[in-house]
Amino acid sequence: KGGRGPVKDKLIELSDGTWLAGASNEVNRWEVFVDRSEDKGKTWTASPYFKIDTLQIKGKGAIQPTLWESKPGIVHMLVRTTGGVIGRSDSQDNGKTWSPIVKTDIPNPNSGIDLTRLSDGTLALMYNPDAENWGSRTPLTIALSHDNGQTWPEQVDIDKGPKKSEFSYPAIISWGDSVAVTYTWNRQKIAFWKGSKAEIEKLAAEKK
Repeated sequence: KGGRGPVKDKLIELSDGTWLAGASNEVNRWEVFVDRSEDKGKTWTASPYFKIDTLQIKGKGAIQPTLWESKPGIVHMLVRTTGGVIGRSDSQDNGKTWSPIVKTDIPNPNSGIDLTRLSDGTLALMYNPDAENWGSRTPLTIALSHDNGQTWPEQVDIDKGPKKSEFSYPAIISWGDSVAVTYTWNRQKIAFWKGSKAEIEKLAAEKK
């Protein structure tokens, strides 16, 4: 009661036990918020809609946040946007208040993304690397970051096809140094992929 829970991407449990669910609304503008629960989902409190830098991110806005905690109480999110890039916001107080959404250097064709944090702090992001709003949803790429999402030096396409193909709406989880991914395959079925950090780094090196 009192909250919608996560929109597309999984909620996370913070180091203090708070449940944090990334959420969004598409009624008028596309707007991002979070639902917080401090009693393991019995009750929820919705945040205000996030501010967004409309000089950086054009169009209707942002939706479908994916979340991670880098240090106790320090939380971050990446979001799908209509501006041709992935957006980012950060919180210093366990997800109670957030910075305005600003653009990153990661392309986004207004398609779903998801992220997970490995046990060593490495981030693994699933996304479509096209910079046009409503652009191509092929290939579907996994990228690794070793600096809390500032850069993504290793990138591997896990599925690709002709421009009209669609490999989208990824979901990713991790355990130890490995990840598992599901995604829609041309709107016909669900595809599955898994790999370790070392395997992704090897594939990325071979691609270069």
